[in-house]
Amino acid sequence: MASAQVPAQAASQEAETPPEQAGPQPEADADQEIVVTATKRASRVQDVPFSINAQTQADIQRSNAGTLEDISRNVAGLTVQNLGPGQSQVSVRGVSAGQIVRDQPGVKEQVGVYLDESVVSLSLFTPDFDLFDLNRVETLRGPQGTLFGSGSVGGTLRYITNQPKLGRTEGVVESNVNIVDEGAIGYHLKGAINVPLSPTLALRAVGYGTHYAGFIDAKGPEGGRNVNDGSRAGGRVSLLFQPTADIRIAPRVVFQKIETGGFNREEHYNLYTNEFTSSPVDLGRRTQYLKLREKFRDKTLLADLTASIGLGPVEMTSVTSYIHRDILVSRDASALTGSVSVSPFVIGLGADPDLANLPS
Repeated sequence: MASAQVPAQAASQEAETPPEQAGPQPEADADQEIVVTATKRASRVQDVPFSINAQTQADIQRSNAGTLEDISRNVAGLTVQNLGPGQSQVSVRGVSAGQIVRDQPGVKEQVGVYLDESVVSLSLFTPDFDLFDLNRVETLRGPQGTLFGSGSVGGTLRYITNQPKLGRTEGVVESNVNIVDEGAIGYHLKGAINVPLSPTLALRAVGYGTHYAGFIDAKGPEGGRNVNDGSRAGGRVSLLFQPTADIRIAPRVVFQKIETGGFNREEHYNLYTNEFTSSPVDLGRRTQYLKLREKFRDKTLLADLTASIGLGPVEMTSVTSYIHRDILVSRDASALTGSVSVSPFVIGLGADPDLANLPS
């Protein structure tokens, strides 16, 4: 796969703010201390009393990581089972957050996934949030207590986003084009902007759109080229209201939609491609056989409100969140043993051809 990426940054400041370098700089550099909030308070990563890894914004940019699977390559003990865009599940030290084939409402996940302070994990697919404009990704390797809830005893994965900044205007745009060998062309366009609305109010907005290049061809009634192409689009809008140094109120809305036209599956054999059930079909490299159209869609809406107040040496924080996920998984199961049509045999025995169309 070949790719080309073009980032662009711009920043400005109000008069009372000391000058900084143009463009939003990563807050944790290789020569700077990495500060994490794995214990619900800001601490240096080396002072946290359990196993933790923090991939900073600089690390993400340096490795050109675009997905959680890319992050996992740099984190010991973190494994991502990935069936395609939006179809992944995380495991920490072998303990999984759940299944990746079907949801189990009665089974509690053992690895928690958080977007800042809001839990977003389910016992199905892990929300595949875009890594653009993140401050860091924290991986807490369990077993651990229930500081992050009963669904995090096996470990916790936390997306920590860049927060709105008072008195500072900045923006960044990123674009990319990639070509998949024996496949199609993919691309993305992402942007973020931080705008101060008043001395005590700031807005940060992030938007992104990605087209995933397909590379799997299909034969059969629903055949076609690059059937596993897809897209991801979404964004975040955050507000920060800070009337005093000790009071912070931050409402936010996050939306993301992932959609694919098929699955990353290569078939070497299919019951409908041999001479006993149909006309023989040659399945080549990166090829599958489809009688029914396949589709995957994941729409995620998250709204949360974080409020904190400092009381001397103590800070009290309240987090209220609402999440709604709409997941559609449509698979062609025609060739599975339990649903194989017996039409060639029924017709061969002289039965009414209409019987061959009965659902099995």
